[in-house]
Amino acid sequence: MPLIVLSGIPGSGKTHRSKELYDHFTQMGKKVVIINEEGLLINKNEGYKDSVQEKMTRGALKAATERNLSKDTIVISDSLNYIKGYRYELYCIARAAGTRLLILYCNTDRDQARKWNLEREPTQAFNEKLFEELCNRFETPNPKNRWDSPLFTLEPQHTLPFDLLYKTLFEVKELAPNYSTQSQPIASTNFVHDLETKTQEITTVILDALQSSMVGDHIRVPGTDKRIIISARLNASELRNQRRQFFKYAQMHPPPSNQIADSFVDFLNSLIS
Repeated sequence: MPLIVLSGIPGSGKTHRSKELYDHFTQMGKKVVIINEEGLLINKNEGYKDSVQEKMTRGALKAATERNLSKDTIVISDSLNYIKGYRYELYCIARAAGTRLLILYCNTDRDQARKWNLEREPTQAFNEKLFEELCNRFETPNPKNRWDSPLFTLEPQHTLPFDLLYKTLFEVKELAPNYSTQSQPIASTNFVHDLETKTQEITTVILDALQSSMVGDHIRVPGTDKRIIISARLNASELRNQRRQFFKYAQMHPPPSNQIADSFVDFLNSLIS
């Protein structure tokens, strides 16, 4: 069964939309599970107050999503899902499970979202400072990214296109697990060595390039025709951290040896650009 990912700034109407989806598909006889902070007993102001707490919050949401994905359950991720790197992780989870993923972007202007946020119960509303910070960091879904497609953009006055959603979720061929997402034994005894060598080569080239590159530059790296996009967030510490994360991920979901460099560049660009 599919994974439906709600995305939008705080107070944009995601929870309202998720309840509409829940009611509709439940009436059709489908089993539906909503994953959100409230269901995991996470106070939003505490869960997003700093990078450490936010990382733990996203980890709990992701684990709950992965745990509930099954052949007979529609999973609705009713959370901010505002960082494209996190949406990419959800995409990988869906693909590994061989199920569809669909993005619903609640495109609500900030003033309206602020008004709706203030109308919430105090325990569910974001404080004003955090509301502004999260809005400023929001990364709008882009249908050109495979992890943001298919994408449905909804403004407050729109009604949910249930018939089209159903066709997209249940009548389109499901995502097939591939080398980048499917768990499998590491066939080549040289895989770990290749992984270590190629990612280190790329990391070294990027670190050297950071000395003279500017934000927005596209950097050529060895082993692939794809380019690294330099961003304001990219620094030596962040780069080494992302390399460690990719190293762990690739050992669980190994790509072919000749695609390690491509996969590493895609991984970096999805998380840091």
